[in-house]
Amino acid sequence: MNSKPIIYPVGWQSFQEIRTQGAVYVDKTGIIAQLIRKTRFVFLSRPRRFGKSLLLSTIEAYFQGKKDLFVGLEISQYEDDWESYPVLHFDLSRDEAYNPAKLEEYMLKKINEYELIYGVTVGDDVTSVGGRFGWLIQYISQATGKKCVILVDEYDKGIQETINDKPALERNQKLLRPFFSQIKAQDKYIKFAMVTGVARFRHYTLFSGANNLEDISFMKAYSAICGITVDELKRYFPEGIASLAEEYEESPEHMVNRLLQKYDGYRFSRANVHVCNPFSILRAFSNNILGEFWLTSGTTKVFIDFLQNANYDLSEINGIWATEKRLSSLFDDNDPVPLLFQTGYLTIGSYNRDLEEYQLKIPNGEVRGALFEDLAPMFLGIPSTEGAKKAQMLRSCLIKCDIEGFVNTLDSLIAKVPYPIFEKGSKESAYHLIVYCLCLAVGVDNCCEEPLADGRPDLVAFTDKYIYIIEFKLDKSAESALNQIDDKGYARPYLNDGRAIYRIGASFSSEKRNIGCWLVQTPSGETYEITPNHS
Repeated sequence: MNSKPIIYPVGWQSFQEIRTQGAVYVDKTGIIAQLIRKTRFVFLSRPRRFGKSLLLSTIEAYFQGKKDLFVGLEISQYEDDWESYPVLHFDLSRDEAYNPAKLEEYMLKKINEYELIYGVTVGDDVTSVGGRFGWLIQYISQATGKKCVILVDEYDKGIQETINDKPALERNQKLLRPFFSQIKAQDKYIKFAMVTGVARFRHYTLFSGANNLEDISFMKAYSAICGITVDELKRYFPEGIASLAEEYEESPEHMVNRLLQKYDGYRFSRANVHVCNPFSILRAFSNNILGEFWLTSGTTKVFIDFLQNANYDLSEINGIWATEKRLSSLFDDNDPVPLLFQTGYLTIGSYNRDLEEYQLKIPNGEVRGALFEDLAPMFLGIPSTEGAKKAQMLRSCLIKCDIEGFVNTLDSLIAKVPYPIFEKGSKESAYHLIVYCLCLAVGVDNCCEEPLADGRPDLVAFTDKYIYIIEFKLDKSAESALNQIDDKGYARPYLNDGRAIYRIGASFSSEKRNIGCWLVQTPSGETYEITPNHS
């Protein structure tokens, strides 16, 4: 007899549908129970595709008293009464969010739906979104004898989508500000309120009237409220792991490591708790393939629009230190770091308790690839499809130890870079950016995880069998680059690794805008030269 197929709820946002249709559900209700008991007015920031909508849907079902949906879940251990409350749930992740008129139309329509459900009578003089929302909360609470629950999902979509359109931005702010102010103005009629989004604008004028919202985005207790931990991965997805392991002809243990390298690495607090992107994990199991799902789900539009005008050396972002205040700030042209963190391109790597600062990193292989495909057309003038193809070729060459093929592929990639790219700023900065994109393309974050006492190499790439230590020089000899690797001891951390180490010195020509020559030192100490064919 065939076993019942496992349902992986890719993109599902309804807790009720997941539970009634028998789909896999990662139980977060223990954390939700803690949240509801300890807080009342809450704000949470997480990147897109991270389960915020499902979280609010679960909270909605809880406050509606749908006890049967929670049978067997952790929260059932703490709850006996299952009292129901009126829930007002707004999803502002509308495709028309960039259009103030469409956004207002949706919000008025949603308010009207609740007015009809509860029989609310509104005076002719109450016409604005904020006014009607405030009256709705008060009327329902007085009519039912119960306080309301307010849930607002993706509150910032209309702000992000119009960040470069000042008139539309101001109209959306004017629309949303009085709406959110009701969370404080009507607080005596509210049992619980939660607002989620990507960007953390709560310290700005949009939330000036709702300053009672408690930001839990960095709190240790809620580090894993969204996302999938390694323990949850093993507990809830043994069949998916086994199926992928069979597909790739490797052990389940090794497949877990592959999944973590590709989709894990997100961290949102001082606690050393890492989570995987749930959307990508579910897609991987549903499709039985390790794909690039985060990128294909749609790049954050504001990220692309903003970085095209940013005055910032993106090659410096990985490993940068930042305070919580900075990460919570509204980004500007000179500092895209808050945007990169809020949208999920960067995450917390470590925390310095003495300085109270976070060191940031690119979360995982999937995001690294997405970042390269975004940067390639934006800063190198290379179409994303061609950039992805070149990146795969570079990785393949390293896996096969085809260094000559690697050099020629890289040279052909650089040859595609339009001339104006080299005219922006200094030639050094142009090549610095090329090297950074190369790091992303071959699957490493930056030079190495920890800088050495005498600096660090431009690129350290790892495969199962080989380690490549590469130093680049602009308008200097490849020999000087190779000598620097030895003089500064860049290979020392890897001497006992067991993999074969290749030391490579590379020269770039700013005049010809291509690779000069490479000197390769093999594990046995032999040195040979590679000169690209510039085809």
